[in-house]
Amino acid sequence: MLLVATACSNKQKTREEQVEEFRSSLTTEDSTTVVRMCDDAMEQLKAKKIDEVVASLYEYDDSLKQAKPLSETMAKRYSRKFKMYPVLDYKHQYFSFMLEGCNDVKYEVTFATAEQTGTDKPATTMFMFNPVKIDGEWKLCVKTQNDEIDVERL
Repeated sequence: MLLVATACSNKQKTREEQVEEFRSSLTTEDSTTVVRMCDDAMEQLKAKKIDEVVASLYEYDDSLKQAKPLSETMAKRYSRKFKMYPVLDYKHQYFSFMLEGCNDVKYEVTFATAEQTGTDKPATTMFMFNPVKIDGEWKLCVKTQNDEIDVERL
């Protein structure tokens, strides 16, 4: 009987329960910290401090539940991306908290003026960060193709 009770109490939480549990653990300070971290990175990119931003970014390993500095390959990839699409201006699109290692902060980035494009609209792209909270500390991770995004926000 004890074995059955233990097995029932250890059942896996659904994804929705995990998301709700994580979101309920967050504070206003978490939101402020995350937005400030991401905005600071965007301001540095706008000031062409690409190396500083790349050096401050992490990759999140969901299987190990840890963030590690960008590998040399990833650092070069992001450095190239940030040079190819320089931040002239940016706008918040949204931010969303889902899980410890899966969150979205999305920006629309203007990388060429209307004059530069020869049209009446500037050229834009999207940048997305994945801030993760590990042991109570936020780290600014990159969003990769393998990472989930908040599909409700699309």
